[in-house]
Amino acid sequence: MEELKKLFREKTALDVVACDLIPGAGSNRQYYRLRGSDGSTLIGVVGTSRDENHAFCYLSQHFTECRLPVPAIVAQSSDGLRYLQTDLGDRSLFETLRAGREAGGRYNQHERMLLHRTIALLPDMQIKGARGLDFSNCYPQPALDETNVLFDLNYFKYCFLKATGIDFHELKLEATFQLMARDIVNIPGDAFMYRDFQARNVMLDKDDQPYFIDFQGGRRGPMQYDLASFLWQASARYSAQLRKELVATYIDSLKNYMEVNVKQFRQNLKLCVLFRLLQVLGAYGFRGYFERKKHFLESIPPAMDNLRHLLADGGCPYPYLHEVLSALVALPQFAPPAEEPMKRADGYKVAPSNPYQTHPQDGPATFSKYDGTGPLVVKVYSFSYRKGIPQDDSGNGGGYVFDCRSTHNPGRYEPYKKLTGLDEPVIRFLEDDGEILTFLESVYRLADIHVQRYIQRGFTNLMFCFGCTGGQHRSVYSAQHLGEYLHHKYGVEVHIIHREQNISQTLLAVPPRRAMIFAAGMGTRLKPLTDTMPKALVPVAGKPLLQHLLEKLNAAGIQEVVINVHHFADMIEDWCSTHSGQTRIWFSDERQELLETGGGIKHAMPLLRDVQRGFLIHNVDILSNVRIDEILQAGEEHDATLLVSNRQTSRYLLFDEDMRLVGWTNIDTGEVRSPYPQLDPSRYRRLAFAGIHVMNPTLFSYFDEFPERFSIIDFYLKVCDRASIYGYEQADLRLLDVGKQDALEEAESFVKSLSEGEGA
Repeated sequence: MEELKKLFREKTALDVVACDLIPGAGSNRQYYRLRGSDGSTLIGVVGTSRDENHAFCYLSQHFTECRLPVPAIVAQSSDGLRYLQTDLGDRSLFETLRAGREAGGRYNQHERMLLHRTIALLPDMQIKGARGLDFSNCYPQPALDETNVLFDLNYFKYCFLKATGIDFHELKLEATFQLMARDIVNIPGDAFMYRDFQARNVMLDKDDQPYFIDFQGGRRGPMQYDLASFLWQASARYSAQLRKELVATYIDSLKNYMEVNVKQFRQNLKLCVLFRLLQVLGAYGFRGYFERKKHFLESIPPAMDNLRHLLADGGCPYPYLHEVLSALVALPQFAPPAEEPMKRADGYKVAPSNPYQTHPQDGPATFSKYDGTGPLVVKVYSFSYRKGIPQDDSGNGGGYVFDCRSTHNPGRYEPYKKLTGLDEPVIRFLEDDGEILTFLESVYRLADIHVQRYIQRGFTNLMFCFGCTGGQHRSVYSAQHLGEYLHHKYGVEVHIIHREQNISQTLLAVPPRRAMIFAAGMGTRLKPLTDTMPKALVPVAGKPLLQHLLEKLNAAGIQEVVINVHHFADMIEDWCSTHSGQTRIWFSDERQELLETGGGIKHAMPLLRDVQRGFLIHNVDILSNVRIDEILQAGEEHDATLLVSNRQTSRYLLFDEDMRLVGWTNIDTGEVRSPYPQLDPSRYRRLAFAGIHVMNPTLFSYFDEFPERFSIIDFYLKVCDRASIYGYEQADLRLLDVGKQDALEEAESFVKSLSEGEGA
């Protein structure tokens, strides 16, 4: 203590009036706040390791010269055991995030801003900080090597894995660890690896600017390790979405220094996450199971959750290690609480239908007297503001009121003064001008969210009102179009009332749409990914294929879905139990035997018999810009409607000039199949099937002619002379079959182009 005071006086020429121990320092390093007679403060550090102190002081001086946000070294003692550094205050990022952490990872906007700001600075430390750095000054060694990695992996094996009592093959696991160690050390990038990058080691100034401390254990190593260390810290409980956003922020910042192969970066990040999770579980096992420290025991469940999600996301590329870790997360003591899928009387499972994904801290929601009371009825009014907003006669107090008066008014022009928004000249005026279309785009987005939730909860009344000056042109046009839009998309009963025109119209409810997703396949073309997960959960652009499809169906107003399952069926059911969102899901179980596409539909008939309109059938591994509402509308007229395209293949469906299916041909072998004798393929259009079709339940009566296991194309070819099976072309169709490895490589850019509207 006296030596620190002496060092302070020598450096500042001030007396020390206070010297307070700062709690929470490491066991071999003590930190003190020294206050001078003028009120200024410095942090004094006393360590037991000269080498460790030297590493910190060298790194701090180097980083300061690089203008990085770190404490500056003010003075060092001659014995190397003490030094003074600038005082960054008492406000750490860890403490600032406490509320969000204690809320189970529910971080508010300010807390998220701090996280993004911190992550954005990390590449500066790693890349800029590595320039000109003499890594020989690092403690205890200059670079991460295989010995370091193996030490931590074996720490996990002996202090955690063995403590759980799980059975494993020692030599197989050791061989995997050797391979994993080589892979980690060989991750490219000449970067400074902070090694202990966590919220505790980030200080915040009065302007919320982050400063980094405790980097004395840093060395050369993969930059992804620090990102994994920070974002997969068990107690932080960052959501998958927040992690995704923070990784994107990091990559954007990293691009200031280098070209980034995002796909390769993310693969290496998963490897570092796997390593970090095993590393911390080893520490939790020793401190928790052996030293019986409560904090570390409490950290095990969230760490196991992280591991479970990583495995589901394909984060372990080593088959035997994946097998061991899958058995580990399946142990009863680590099982997460989950809402069990409900079972119907006929044995089919149904995914939980609660529309709200609530946080456990909130407890169960109370039941509303308005929940589940009946089908939704929507009322859409047009009105004049001069005569007041329409009254709601349902007793619910009304709903949306939209003001159309900001848009161009046809009523200002003589030709339109005696017309309304239902008349063609006014419609042409408004649509040519375009303002009303932009206005309605935002209205549709709001209405979609509201209608979907009201349908889910079984609410019976929803009201939309559009007002303009006279209630004649703009409001009438808007009300009419919203009413027709909601009726077409959701099939709900809609009452359109143009109050000032004394015009009303009722669009009666139509049965809800339903879809069937083929997700039972083995996914053999996607091996080795599908050795550890079903094809439906293979990630593309940050989401499983199944999620991409469910979101597309939701956008088309389809919220009832049947999914057939076989390969890793439990994983699909578990995923749907927490990710079904606004979709009600039934599972058609094919665990006993894969039934092919036709047999799959036949097996799922009990879940589809009550469908009164054509239902969509979609392969889970197809990404496309198909407009689902349009193919469903086309499917109203036929027993089945098949999406087809003029693409290169060897096998084609054959259609007549009216697009009715008449047969099939293989142009390589000359084989022809058709119920029509002596069919000449050259006389018909050759088009390729796209794996998306609409079937009417009227076809179910033909299924008795077929065995339990058969192809749906075989079925269509056999009955096309008796049933109306038609092809459907979309002129701008863009489609990608993601059922094979080479397609996965282009899938991310394909999805991005679809989201940007290219060709859509």
